[in-house]
Amino acid sequence: MRKREKAYLLLSKLEEMYPNASTELKNWNTPFQFLVCIMLSAQTTDKQVNKVTSALFGRYPDGYMMSLASIKDIESHISSVNYFHTKARHIKKMSEIIIKEYNGDVPVSLEELLELPGVGYKTANVFLNDLYQSNQGIAVDTHVKKTAIKYGLTKNSNPDKIAKDLEKIYKKEDWYKINRYFVLYGRYDFDKDLI
Repeated sequence: MRKREKAYLLLSKLEEMYPNASTELKNWNTPFQFLVCIMLSAQTTDKQVNKVTSALFGRYPDGYMMSLASIKDIESHISSVNYFHTKARHIKKMSEIIIKEYNGDVPVSLEELLELPGVGYKTANVFLNDLYQSNQGIAVDTHVKKTAIKYGLTKNSNPDKIAKDLEKIYKKEDWYKINRYFVLYGRYDFDKDLI
């Protein structure tokens, strides 16, 4: 079976397994809040992020309020999340930039998102693909990585290289699906062989 054929067979099986696939990040109502959730989720479980975001957004619901917060106060809300010192600094600086340069709106181009502190290729593409099905790239986290390797869709271990491999295999209009489905499979059903 050719690599693209295998890749699409895998995707169709995952679509059957998870017909209502969506992010497991909760407590957000705006693109700004969703971006903060994704930033917090790096090296941390969605479950842990969900524990801290309700109180965080209760106090700082938008970029303007977050930009006025002290780093110490942001830290106090997110201290149970990995790398909370760095994430607090990035969230405050990101908030200041979107207020100053984007009138409070989170940009929707990959290039502009990548210029924000704490926003890398994975974070930007999770944001763009989950909210807008933007297909500007494929987000690769631990679950996407191990699924892509398991099914021979990449030989790389570097997430950015895996993203490029997957972007060559899948049609651009399907890029938004990859993270969504591979994450659920990697998180809950990785021991099941699908092909």
